[in-house]
Amino acid sequence: MQTTKGKLRNITSGILHTTIGDVYTFFEEYLGAKGIMTHQLPSAGKSIVPILKSKLSAEWFINEWQKEGLSEKVEIDDLTETEKADFWKQYDAYAGEMWNSIKDKSIVVQV
Repeated sequence: MQTTKGKLRNITSGILHTTIGDVYTFFEEYLGAKGIMTHQLPSAGKSIVPILKSKLSAEWFINEWQKEGLSEKVEIDDLTETEKADFWKQYDAYAGEMWNSIKDKSIVVQV
């Protein structure tokens, strides 16, 4: 898949280098899953990073903000069917943990 350095750095560094729309676009293009939503991003991010670490060099995972060259084109190997299945399995586990941590919480509305 071809993407940009900025879109990829958003995911690999955990720092927003471009717009939030680029995060959604990256996941939709890379996973082939349209309609990813805001509440899905934390679990999706934690699930995709181990897979990306097997495909990219360590320099991509430096937690440092960059402002140069973010529009440069980058080629990344597509996900295999096994990697997609692994992603969704891990995603379900993280999403389940998140749900279990909040399902019995009270909601307090202050006016």
